[in-house]
Amino acid sequence: MRSWPRLARLVALGLAATVVASSASCAHRADQNPLTGGMIGPGSNGGPNPAPDPDAVVQAALDDVTEFWERTYPDVYGGEFQAISGGFFAYGPDTEMPPCGSPPPDYAEIADNAFYCSTDDLIAWDAATLIPQINQQFGGFTIGIVFAHEFGHAIQARAGVTGRTVDLELQADCFAGAWTADVAAGNSDRFTIDEATLDASVGGMVAISDIPGTSEDDPLAHGSGFDRIGAFQDGFENGPGRCAERADEQQRTVEMPFSEEDTATGGNMPLEDGPDAPDGVGLLSRIETDLNDFYGLLFEDLGRPWTPVEDLILANPDSDEVSCGGEPLSGDDLRGAALYCADENIVLIDGVGLVPELYEIGDFAVAAEIARLWAVAAQSELGVTGDSEPTSLQADCLTGVWAFARFPDSGVPQSQLEMSPGDLDEGIMGFLAYPLAAGGTVFERTDALRTGFLDGYPGCDLPTG
Repeated sequence: MRSWPRLARLVALGLAATVVASSASCAHRADQNPLTGGMIGPGSNGGPNPAPDPDAVVQAALDDVTEFWERTYPDVYGGEFQAISGGFFAYGPDTEMPPCGSPPPDYAEIADNAFYCSTDDLIAWDAATLIPQINQQFGGFTIGIVFAHEFGHAIQARAGVTGRTVDLELQADCFAGAWTADVAAGNSDRFTIDEATLDASVGGMVAISDIPGTSEDDPLAHGSGFDRIGAFQDGFENGPGRCAERADEQQRTVEMPFSEEDTATGGNMPLEDGPDAPDGVGLLSRIETDLNDFYGLLFEDLGRPWTPVEDLILANPDSDEVSCGGEPLSGDDLRGAALYCADENIVLIDGVGLVPELYEIGDFAVAAEIARLWAVAAQSELGVTGDSEPTSLQADCLTGVWAFARFPDSGVPQSQLEMSPGDLDEGIMGFLAYPLAAGGTVFERTDALRTGFLDGYPGCDLPTG
């Protein structure tokens, strides 16, 4: 995040649209596992079972996605699905290269990659590095998603879909989501998925997304993790017909290049006040005012008064005792704590353990967690209480509304903070690293965050009257 001068008031929320365009091969970064702490550790498949043989998973994915499109293509585009005529090619540093183009590419050009080659109608993948890494870090099903994505490009070639690279990549992610939903519906003899598998897929898509600071107009852009997961969820929830419709729409993306300030800081604002912080004021000093300003304007829009949260307490479990709900909390009660205390009207968070750990992911991982607690305060004022999953997901949705209001060029006047490239991905990585006990899956939480970001507070189903 970056600092921003304070402006006047909140206006109607809605994401400015972008335009559509062309695709080539697909670069996949498998070396950035956001699952700090090993929620889904090396060698697992979304749970405690050992990772399956990656070559077997690849073959299963190729067979399964082929059958999916044989069943699905006629309903979506009409006519029969034409099989991949150029074949499937596993490659590595010591193998022949896939016959894509003349001459074929060198290994250095396609290392750590999987791609669809439109000129020769083939699918190829790096079996030496990419597939084993994805298998080890995110499980076999994420391998399936990679190949469902590449088949998506083959579908585009058959349907004559053209456009900007990032939009074609996101449509391919949508098709991968549609295949995943087909598996979830029990239509596959080769794959089964559960909530943990879907959460692992979220982690995998963040890891293989564009590097923060990539422009949406970059000819190699694939989308941020937030963009890619959103497209995947669109296909998962609404099916392949909806994915086909995306070709006729202006796509919403959050990718943007680094500003001069972001380049210098990596997009991360220092937590604490000091000479390295903008104007000497760090994130933790700014965010309390920022969130109270935001909810004051949102509640004004709702026709309700807003009672500002009185304080953001950064607790030290080793030395502090803090009253929350009339009960004194100290020691282990404060370790990892992230609470809104309604009786005291304060937000309480472990400032020694949780905050620094989130900041290792990125400044927005900290900001999103604090913003979620402010959302709980807003819910309390609106009479929404309890620890139910829908209530928790609504808080994530409101966090998405706040994030959009702090997004550059959103049309919403800024306050103390502005989003930087990669911030939304940091928030999702925070979900992955620190799941909530009663807060929904990471897949559901990401969907809620995205709903708030794209649809504004009407999408969060706030009580009226």
